[in-house]
Amino acid sequence: MKKYAIAIATVLTLSLTLLGVRMVMAGTGGTEFTEIYTMLQGWTQGFLGKTIALGCFLTGMAIGIVRQSLMSIALGVGGGMAVYYTPNIIDSIVTALL
Repeated sequence: MKKYAIAIATVLTLSLTLLGVRMVMAGTGGTEFTEIYTMLQGWTQGFLGKTIALGCFLTGMAIGIVRQSLMSIALGVGGGMAVYYTPNIIDSIVTALL
């Protein structure tokens, strides 16, 4: 009998909690940050991002020559890709969840 009382109390608590939940509008506001986001996206996908990506590749290539390993070049290419494509990935994730 005690198990049923605990189960009923749990169900009632969850039901009352869900009744009090309001609709969440995450990600729909914050228009004041649009200008900053656009600027940062322009930097990463513009000439600054390309320069950083090229710097990552060249640094990886230099380390790869010193260590005689191709892994550093792969990390440099991956770092450059991360700089360029991360804003698009974040946009895709956020808009898919809304």
